[in-house]
Amino acid sequence: MPKRPKRITVKWKKLTTAWGWAYTDQHLVELDPRMDERTLLEVASHEVGHIVLPEVEEQKIDLLGKQIADVLWRIGFRREEA
Repeated sequence: MPKRPKRITVKWKKLTTAWGWAYTDQHLVELDPRMDERTLLEVASHEVGHIVLPEVEEQKIDLLGKQIADVLWRIGFRREEA
């Protein structure tokens, strides 16, 4: 049976230079809470892509984030109110 992947930690932080940031060596994603819902899906998918596929170039990770976000949005995924 395949080993379970290491859990990716998500931290909310007001960022100044990007909506999100991935720290591949720490399995950590920082996301800016000021994003709208659709942007959040795209940025979160993009940053997770960096952690799961660290060897893949930025342009392909960008496409991956956009495609995953589009599918999730169309099937109804939205941010939960806390």
